[in-house]
Amino acid sequence: MRQTLLRNLLVLLLTVLSVQHGWTQGTTVAAMNGTITDQTGSGLPGATIIAVHTPTNTQYVAPTNSDGRFNIQNMRVGGPYTIRVTFVGYQDVTRDGIFLTLGQNLRLDVNLNESTQQLSEVTVSGRRDPVINSGRTGAATTVQTEQIMRLPTINRSIQDFTRLSPQANGNSLGGRNNRYNNISIDGAVNNDLFGLAGSGTPGGQAGTQPISLDAIEELQVVIAPYDVRQGGFTGGGINAVTRSGTNKVQGSVYAFGRNQSLLRRGPTDDLNRADNFKFYQTGFRVGGPIIKDKLFFFLNGELERRQQPSLTRLRQPGDAANASGVAGATAADADRLRTAVLERYNYDIGGYDPYTYKTNNDKVFARLDWNIDQNNQLTLRHNYVDGFQDNLSRSVNSYSLGSNGYRFNTTTNSTVLEFRSKISSRFANNLIVGYQRIRDKRAPYGGAFPQITIQTIPNSNNGNLVFGGETFSNANSLNQDIVELTDNFTFYAGKHVLTLGTHNEFFKFQNLFVRDIYGNYSYRSINDFLNSDPNFTPASTAHAQPYSYSLSYAPAQGVDPAAQFKVSQLGVYLQDEYTILENLKVTGGVRLDLPILPTTPLNNTAFNNEFNPLFDVSTTKVPTKQLLFSPRVGFNWDVFNDLTTQVRGGTGIFTGRPPYVWISNQYGNTGVNVSRISSFAGSGTITTPVINFTGDPNNQPAAADLGLNPGSSEIDVTAKNFKFPQQFRSNLAIDRKLPGGVTATVEAIYSQVINDILYQDINLKQSTTTTAEGNGRPFYNSNQNARKINPTYTNVILLDNTDKGYTYQLSAQLQKAFNSNLSASAAYTYGKSKDINSGSSSQAYSNWRFNQTPGNPNNPPLAYSNYDLRHRIIASLNYRQEYANHFATGLSLFYTGQSGTPYTYLYNNDVNGDGEAGNDLLYIPSDLNTLAFAPNGSTTGDQVRQQFIDYVNRDSYLKTLSNEFTKRNGARTPWSHQVDARLIQDFYFSSGNGTRHTLEVTFDVSNIGNLLNKDWGRQYFVSNQSYSLLGYRISGTSAADRAIAPTGSPIYSFNNIDRAYQVNQVTSRWQGQLGIRYTFD
Repeated sequence: MRQTLLRNLLVLLLTVLSVQHGWTQGTTVAAMNGTITDQTGSGLPGATIIAVHTPTNTQYVAPTNSDGRFNIQNMRVGGPYTIRVTFVGYQDVTRDGIFLTLGQNLRLDVNLNESTQQLSEVTVSGRRDPVINSGRTGAATTVQTEQIMRLPTINRSIQDFTRLSPQANGNSLGGRNNRYNNISIDGAVNNDLFGLAGSGTPGGQAGTQPISLDAIEELQVVIAPYDVRQGGFTGGGINAVTRSGTNKVQGSVYAFGRNQSLLRRGPTDDLNRADNFKFYQTGFRVGGPIIKDKLFFFLNGELERRQQPSLTRLRQPGDAANASGVAGATAADADRLRTAVLERYNYDIGGYDPYTYKTNNDKVFARLDWNIDQNNQLTLRHNYVDGFQDNLSRSVNSYSLGSNGYRFNTTTNSTVLEFRSKISSRFANNLIVGYQRIRDKRAPYGGAFPQITIQTIPNSNNGNLVFGGETFSNANSLNQDIVELTDNFTFYAGKHVLTLGTHNEFFKFQNLFVRDIYGNYSYRSINDFLNSDPNFTPASTAHAQPYSYSLSYAPAQGVDPAAQFKVSQLGVYLQDEYTILENLKVTGGVRLDLPILPTTPLNNTAFNNEFNPLFDVSTTKVPTKQLLFSPRVGFNWDVFNDLTTQVRGGTGIFTGRPPYVWISNQYGNTGVNVSRISSFAGSGTITTPVINFTGDPNNQPAAADLGLNPGSSEIDVTAKNFKFPQQFRSNLAIDRKLPGGVTATVEAIYSQVINDILYQDINLKQSTTTTAEGNGRPFYNSNQNARKINPTYTNVILLDNTDKGYTYQLSAQLQKAFNSNLSASAAYTYGKSKDINSGSSSQAYSNWRFNQTPGNPNNPPLAYSNYDLRHRIIASLNYRQEYANHFATGLSLFYTGQSGTPYTYLYNNDVNGDGEAGNDLLYIPSDLNTLAFAPNGSTTGDQVRQQFIDYVNRDSYLKTLSNEFTKRNGARTPWSHQVDARLIQDFYFSSGNGTRHTLEVTFDVSNIGNLLNKDWGRQYFVSNQSYSLLGYRISGTSAADRAIAPTGSPIYSFNNIDRAYQVNQVTSRWQGQLGIRYTFD
């Protein structure tokens, strides 16, 4: 009696909460609908549909309405289900083997035969069809448990399966920045919401996955879902649901591993030798009943250990020019510096010996499922991930010595509670409450010492050596706390299924990020560095200046430099899923989102008094509350009402979040919590002020020491009308079953930017003249003070909106299941993406300075995005055969062909006097013979010019240009082709109690082409997707000064290279991985 009372009180409490609160970003459930008719086709009111999830005996019961229609919401994903339809005086019909995919609303129409005598019921076996079903509107790809277990996955990552989407490109979905994606697990956000990880997931900076693959039941990638319940992205959505326990105790123990014996060690023509490589992952999962049919548990634990060598080395005598994996700097340069710094400052800058990166992570996942009664189910789960990764940046252009690394530590705890309720035959509710706690921190290797960057190749950034305390890691930590409330209230009314929901997210961030806290120096040569400290420079030797110096420091005692702020995003939506005809369903809805920034940044009175009248900005002004309107409509038309031809699509607006690090920049750079000085010479070295190097990290030259304004700082502000990202996206597709059991899909997606990001430095004065290149490039001023409105501020970066930008993707796909043992699919996608700013950085200043333009950096033109797809081909083959009653062999293959990645050609110094190197596009005249080049060592200027002409003529992009600037991301690396394979051998038997025991041995191969031929399977990249091809100075100035000016004839410098791109030293090798797994089920 007491237990019954407590149970009823709990159900009442949860139901009340669910009506008052909630929202959803992803989905966790499925649904079923249909019509029950008699022999004449008339609907049968009052028929009973009983859907039983057989693994847990969870039952869903619904009657038909006056039209014979039924609708069941909040059903478990997966199966198998047994569906039974009964009506007095009619023969019962049972359909078994039904599986439901994530977010699916399965249409199930049943015709009952009238019976005047006792007959056995009719049983029909069903099969799943993720392509042609009435629940599909926009582009979506579902990955089921069998695919997760069978497809190649050497990294055992979510990204190994999101690549099955034709619209995917690495972590980018729909041709957009991965920061614009939304990832949900069990309906709760599992993004890297702050936006620092390339993977887009919590812990991604430490190389961890957000959850073990063995804990995932099903995965879904959505690009254009016209269900307004799904939101939070303008890229794509990744939804996953986790496994649960059943009435049968089931489990698995597994281990995967590989080392240098299972990869191409090298060396080859363009691959360095790979030693000291090791990876292993081991774990278990187990689930079962606590109380049969009522209470179930599932538990998963996993640990992963990885050691991976650095595969880029310093140049040695005899190395070929521009050899892949070989840095421009030499080992002799590093030895010289190490000896000098150790003698002068008793500081070891570290070696250049092969470095081994370590990555460790541990995961624990636990889930409870409670069938409270036939109408109410409760799920509670927790996910814990802890890990670290070592980081030391080594590329051919910039090579860090041992002191310049750091260890990234991360811990994530995520808890989700879900309550699913059937209130009556017409009402249902689904409540999700989530809390996520993320703690990230960097631990630098180099300790307290300035960071120093030295050009070892004259007038070039393609041979830099870097040492000292890693300048972004000495004060770097992030705390995130995320609370979510999610609810969908569904009302079934005949042909209409109405959904009312609300979406609320509450974030709390504490971001400590102070770059250059011990000073950051850059020098044109080793000699310049050695002659920059008066304490060690002979009197007969002239003092040498850096070409760049920056320092951040606390302006006053007791000021907390950390950015601390809160964000709320509230929303509400209403949707009608209307079955107009038996074979035509239209889904229309509207969603309203309201972002709120309740925390006021610190007040910088001096700045506000000057810049607010000019630009209507203030350090205390955050974006105002603005309601974001997202109407959507989608449709699904079964053309012939026989599930052979389906036309689907939709149109509407999608609203997402910015990565909150972009918002954090304003809170952390007010000029009150952190002061900053920065001096840069785009050509030559800094002339004034005089900057003396010191190895004392706590006594670096500050503003007062250099005669600068003590209030010097970078200021980041946001336009008061700044809006969160929005896109208008339309989708049209045809799915058709062809002869031979082939299913063909043709799909088109077009997205137009409504709100995207635009960065401007509003402290930069307008240009008053132009350079002589082409039709003239705006020129600002070579004097860093003269080009600024107020020289007190290094930069004043404004985050604003643009409505320019678009993406389109055209896809064609073929899929066929030959039988239960063999299936295959292939897809081709052509896509283009253009934007104003690809948002590749976390810092406001970097997003502005590295956005390459031909002219005004505050008015960048529309150009190809960093995430431009162009051509992509994917294909898969999956075969499995059981034999001899105890054996099964499986083979899966997955192919990806990609038309390279985009990159940009640049000058390597400041050409337009805006104070920035790395953002000036090249100008290519019609006659290259008119260009004047400086000698390069023993190579004359005329010979250097011919080397450059030869390079242009063999570059597929540059040779197409005449009298024009290069375009941002106009060039592309070559095509890449990769085939991955998985071989599975099972040995199984059944015990007396019906339990099947399986011992499985797997062998995964990544890049099997490289296994067959050492020259196949190459993957290419360009560091930071840009290459500085030419140096630039005005005639009449010295090569050392490399001075710039708006007038005068330019003299160029060029270091002869074969190509701008490099061979990826990791992904261009085949790798093999052995796995062993014992499963009982």
